[in-house]
Amino acid sequence: MGAGEPTLKQGISIYAYSANASMGKAAFYNSDGDFLIVPHKGTLFVRTLNGRLVVKPKEILIIPRGIKFSIDVEGEIKGWVAEV
Repeated sequence: MGAGEPTLKQGISIYAYSANASMGKAAFYNSDGDFLIVPHKGTLFVRTLNGRLVVKPKEILIIPRGIKFSIDVEGEIKGWVAEV
């Protein structure tokens, strides 16, 4: 779901995610906007340029635009991501 205009860098997009495997040596980079990640099931083990984080359900993770990150998991994870 989303609203706004991507070419003007205005608006928001909301994504649901589900995974059961870690990213390993791969990394992700978002040059469009900031991520607000909210896990509903499973713990996220996040590696960023700024250090490591552990994010459990009912906690939030904010990844600013331009930061490379990788997520490791143990078992199944589910949640949602808002991109501003």
